[in-house]
Amino acid sequence: ATGVDVVSLDWTVDMAEGRERIANGRAKAGLDGPGGVQGNLDPGILFGSQETIKERAEEILKKAGPTGHVMNLGHGIEAATSEENANFFIQTVRNFRHEGQE
Repeated sequence: ATGVDVVSLDWTVDMAEGRERIANGRAKAGLDGPGGVQGNLDPGILFGSQETIKERAEEILKKAGPTGHVMNLGHGIEAATSEENANFFIQTVRNFRHEGQE
């Protein structure tokens, strides 16, 4: 274990599984807390419909939980991504609330 504070996950890793693996690794190493994660929407999703963008982004946010997560793409944004869909992704994340959050 390296003791890093945040691990970046690409889109090929299920967020819930990644969270569990990181927490288990930290516990095994004697580190406190579950650790943070960053990621992990497939950047190709931004070429799809806004319905798909919202569905996938919210799925990741739910799996990541309400704390210790920096939502972003699981890799860099593609140059051909429309600004409209990139903005929609950002607004979706900004507007998302976990149950019990205001």
